[in-house]
Amino acid sequence: MHTLTIAEIAARLDLPESTVRYYRDRFSEYVPIVGKGRQRRYPDEAVDVFHTIANGLRNGQTATMVEETLGRLYPRNVETSKTKLVQVGAGSPQHMAQAMVQVLYQQSEEIQAMRLSLEQIKDDMDRQREENISVMAEAFEKLKSHMDHQDMQNSRLARERDQFIVSQMRDMLQKSQSHSPAKPWWQKWLGRNSSESSVHG
Repeated sequence: MHTLTIAEIAARLDLPESTVRYYRDRFSEYVPIVGKGRQRRYPDEAVDVFHTIANGLRNGQTATMVEETLGRLYPRNVETSKTKLVQVGAGSPQHMAQAMVQVLYQQSEEIQAMRLSLEQIKDDMDRQREENISVMAEAFEKLKSHMDHQDMQNSRLARERDQFIVSQMRDMLQKSQSHSPAKPWWQKWLGRNSSESSVHG
């Protein structure tokens, strides 16, 4: 039978080893184990048990609710012991003390489960924030590239506009000059002589 260590199970579930060990100790009645002490190993089906525990606590279930789910899905471990159990009468101080200890223990376990759930939520929020920052940075780069491209187009259009205006003004100047052609030299000479004769007369 193929077995796994706590470290291997933690790696499969992407969880810290300390968290998996807590799950094992808290829900030991439902975690299949092979061997004892340092030789303890876990069959492949133990991964499903740990996965169910992690999902339940991550979704806000209390330890008691997770136990109920495990009880419906998986068999319980039965361990025989030679230790004699001492029954304490109901209503006695010992019974009340045991009941208080049990309540405190259960509350402590539920607080621990809530802490793990909050840590998981925090990790999810941190990951989501990093993804949002990455998306915003990518969008900013695209916008900047678009604006740079638009600036280049505007500059090109401005140059073409200026060149067109200069060309039009040059054409207009040439046309205006063509409507008043210069007189031939002989007309200029005759006109000058006529002016001189009128002055002398």
